[in-house]
Amino acid sequence: MDINDFLKLHQTDVSVIISKLGDEFSSHDFIEEFSKNFEEEYIEMLYVRKNSGSAFQTVHSIIAKYLSINMALLAISKSTKKASENVFGNVDCIQWWIKI
Repeated sequence: MDINDFLKLHQTDVSVIISKLGDEFSSHDFIEEFSKNFEEEYIEMLYVRKNSGSAFQTVHSIIAKYLSINMALLAISKSTKKASENVFGNVDCIQWWIKI
């Protein structure tokens, strides 16, 4: 299944994940909770892209773009880009979000 289709299908779950995060959260924070809630599906999303050389980056970018495109629907707004540790322990400058 396409990642965007999956996120649209689970829009209520996405909103619940956001509700459990702080007033300001990073894309990494969201993805961490998303991967806990949908572990099997998240692994499948990565597995499908296993030969890309950047499966994590690709999947995470698609998820972050979904948040950006659906800000009004999800009652969030872009905050700023700040440092955040990724799944490999590296620090990236990524999008942070605030609840509205």
